[in-house]
Amino acid sequence: MLYAVTSLLMAASLRRRSLLSAGLFAALTTLTACGSSASPTTHAGRARPRPTPVDPDTAARQRVGAAITTLLAGYDNAAHPHAELRRGLAAQATALGVTASAPPSAAASTPASASASASASGSPAGGVLASDASLASGETALVTLCSTELLVTSPALARLLASTAAGAAQRGSQLGGHLPQAGAASPGRLRPSAAELDAWQASLAAEEATVYGYGVLGAQLSGGPRSQATSDYQLHRERRDALDAVITSAGAAPHAAAAAYALPFQVTDASSARRLAALLENRLAAVYANAVQAGTDDFRADAATQLRAAALRALSWGAAPTPFPGLPER
Repeated sequence: MLYAVTSLLMAASLRRRSLLSAGLFAALTTLTACGSSASPTTHAGRARPRPTPVDPDTAARQRVGAAITTLLAGYDNAAHPHAELRRGLAAQATALGVTASAPPSAAASTPASASASASASGSPAGGVLASDASLASGETALVTLCSTELLVTSPALARLLASTAAGAAQRGSQLGGHLPQAGAASPGRLRPSAAELDAWQASLAAEEATVYGYGVLGAQLSGGPRSQATSDYQLHRERRDALDAVITSAGAAPHAAAAAYALPFQVTDASSARRLAALLENRLAAVYANAVQAGTDDFRADAATQLRAAALRALSWGAAPTPFPGLPER
């Protein structure tokens, strides 16, 4: 009898311990499951804020937009009016999504008393005015900024920024600033992708046509213009040879030059020769603008540099300045 009671008590105790163990295991399992399903970003029941990804295009637009806004203010406070240059800069601001305020009129921006005081004293109202040199420096800084930002943006925005830099270079040149000219590409550092290779083939074809055109127009020039044409002719030959080497090193066959090219108009004198040179450079700028969009990194930077150089050469040959060199759609 005693043995039976003891057995029953021991069995009950074992069942109770089993149930407790099972309950503890279940509780631990539940806690573990809850812990594993909880987001690693939670802390003390609250979600940790995730960093908002920064869109490179948005950031680039903001930085370039801020620089343009500052430069516009400089034009509005310029010692000498440059309405056409300011309009070009404002057009670039609009293309980049920057709100550009209209330039203040003299009557609206200068109170009558200040104007009278300035007339009497012979000094400008409103403090120190921006000089052409400071505006040119601002345009050069915009060239540098756009050239940096286009390396990290989308292809379409990179093309726009490269053109914006070229337009800024033209304005800086008109203001008396000096920007370095681009030389020939270095075949050793350019390793084109398939898209870049296609762009370089197009660039090679454009350079071949340009070399031919300079060979024709140079005969109609003399003196300084002829020296300039000779220099540009040699530069384009070097660029053509560099592109030929890049394409060959990539294992592709460079497109052969045509025996002759049809000119858009007859070149019979110095005036038509200068007009052809400007046209050739503007067409070349468009080809390099497309190359910017086709490539990345060093390839993109080199194409943007060539676009800017072509825009400056076009200006030197008498082409009208434009806010967007190389972008015929604008």
